Amino acid sequence: MRSYYIKTFWCEMNKADSEKINMILLQSWFKKTSDYKTADLIILNTCSVRKKWEDRVYSLLKEIKVLNTLNSKSIMVWITWCMVRKTWMNQKYYSQTHRDVAKDITYLSDNSWIFNHDDKLFPKLDNLDFTLRIEEVKYLNLILTHIYWEKIGSDDKFDDYLKQSQLRENKFSASVIVQTGCDNFCTFCIVPYTRWREISREHSDIIAEITQLAQSWTKEISLVWQNVNSYGKQKNSKLWNEEKMAWNAWLGVSPFRALLDDINKIEWIDRIRFTSSNPHDMTQDILDAHFDLDKTCNYLHFALQSGNDEMLKRMNRRHTYGDFKKMVEYLRTKDPLFSISTDIIVWYSWETEEMFQDTVNAIRELEIDFVYIARYSVRSGTIASKIYPDDVPDAVKAARWHMLNSVLEENVQKRGQLMMGREEEILISWEKDEYFFGRTRNFKEVFFEKKDGVKIGDIVKVKITWIDAWVLNWEIV
Repeated sequence: MRSYYIKTFWCEMNKADSEKINMILLQSWFKKTSDYKTADLIILNTCSVRKKWEDRVYSLLKEIKVLNTLNSKSIMVWITWCMVRKTWMNQKYYSQTHRDVAKDITYLSDNSWIFNHDDKLFPKLDNLDFTLRIEEVKYLNLILTHIYWEKIGSDDKFDDYLKQSQLRENKFSASVIVQTGCDNFCTFCIVPYTRWREISREHSDIIAEITQLAQSWTKEISLVWQNVNSYGKQKNSKLWNEEKMAWNAWLGVSPFRALLDDINKIEWIDRIRFTSSNPHDMTQDILDAHFDLDKTCNYLHFALQSGNDEMLKRMNRRHTYGDFKKMVEYLRTKDPLFSISTDIIVWYSWETEEMFQDTVNAIRELEIDFVYIARYSVRSGTIASKIYPDDVPDAVKAARWHMLNSVLEENVQKRGQLMMGREEEILISWEKDEYFFGRTRNFKEVFFEKKDGVKIGDIVKVKITWIDAWVLNWEIV
């Protein structure tokens, strides 16, 4: 039995995709290993949103090359997700016949087109065996069959990417993919070029999957994709029958709110989360779902990116700071403990000191609970890479990153104080050493000492005792 190692970079969408890969490989008689040095196949589920993630991929490929040379091994390497534009194999696996059918393609139209040779990764990485777009993962077994020269799994067992099952490592908390692709084309972002246009899963398929998860003891559902609140909005989407779609439209119910309503009815599910949301697609009914439905959590992640309106226009973001502020204030008016997290890019092209200060002031004014801060780096193929210069020195970006992070630390302490002395129910999700870890419904990470009779997957009531930097310390009530 061959072994495989999978390394997942960055986001929740990538983690969910890795669970799909796990399911396919285990059903194809591979076994998973936690040490890449012992693997026969290494999968790098990559992210191109930030340059540092790509740098880590290149570094790991160099380590694997050295390992193969020193130990006379031939560890196969597969790269997927953001760094990949096309599905194809290293030319060393081609026969002359295969070379004749190689084409410059976008999506694969049939099995023979896996013999393609135009992805730009191969000239940079001579020990890369194949690339595979995650949406075309149904071709995985066919590619492995050609590489290993023996029958691997079933060529036709896996078909539609959105219908493929995930092998979830945490059975109590599950990520459920509701879409693929992105239609926003923010000037800095590579995702529309790696995932292409937005496609939503059928409403009934999502409900069926979550119902099955609930029957297998899952208690927490996280709906994931790049822009979940645009679910069902793409043209000609057929998610329900036309009569129900027309009825919801007449009632002013968005497709995503309708999905949340139906998930909320599923027995045994305790909490519903979703990430990520885009401010310009946020509707009032989705905001109100946090309070109308008893299972939705009082937490929302949606990306501001900058506190300056001129910078937001340059980023092709279709919201203003005022739009974002209005939504945050509405949620906090309904629940002062409502947690907000966001994404910020520091020192995008032509960002002045005054523009940056607008962002600092925004994070402080809104008391954002957590911020994913990215130092801007040019992503090849994006709009920004063609029309905007990367004109800010790295040292300045670093200084501004630390300045914004210090404001965030102030917010964390201030918001944490609001939780002091409160009793909250948490779902225990993981353990380390002598501690259990989990999150409150408003997504605050907590830890407490292990206790007899308590285990991962339990929902327990705890009380805060003190604040340890970014994490809250609790004791079981």
